[in-house]
Amino acid sequence: MKVRVFSSGILICVLIWTLVVAAQGYFRGMRRTADNLGKVVEESAFRDWSGKKEEPFGKEREIRGKRIEEVVSDLTRQEFNPDTKVRLSELRSQFYSKLSTGERKVFVARLLEGLDTYIILFDSLPAERRRKLVKRAVKAAREELPPDLLESYELLNAAEEHERIGQTGWRAAMEGKEPDEIMEFLQLIEIAGELIQRMRIPQWEGSRGDK
Repeated sequence: MKVRVFSSGILICVLIWTLVVAAQGYFRGMRRTADNLGKVVEESAFRDWSGKKEEPFGKEREIRGKRIEEVVSDLTRQEFNPDTKVRLSELRSQFYSKLSTGERKVFVARLLEGLDTYIILFDSLPAERRRKLVKRAVKAAREELPPDLLESYELLNAAEEHERIGQTGWRAAMEGKEPDEIMEFLQLIEIAGELIQRMRIPQWEGSRGDK
């Protein structure tokens, strides 16, 4: 009997140790992703095309296209992690700011593809439920985003747009929007998706005062 209890204790300890090691590896991977994206944003070889009327061409266009796909892949693979979430949001905006007009359309479209599950889940909810989620997502974004991003995100203070999102859903609300405008939607889509998945339990449970 004692041997069985001892063996069970050892097994539990090994299981806990395995989970801890796996979690440490996961979050190290998250930090590496943020570091890698930081290098991409800061590298001088990736030129700033934001102020140019023409699009990149030739070899540079090919290289930039691959780089955009790599960045999108890194961003869309990430799960919620408060240690890197804000940093990744900053890097996403900084990277976007260096893209040409055509590249911005591609970048935003690819990011939306990665958030498609969140969009579908949100749009499938009743309008009243969506309104509450938008309200909580806006509140969370104001608490999370750094000051420079807060100042540039006009959507956070657009009460009429919040109502429209709640009434029609993400996809309909974004229809006809320019890439710059859709970039502001991304943060709210992510947070609302996290709320739906109950990854923000305190906010999800909320208070009865939310209307």
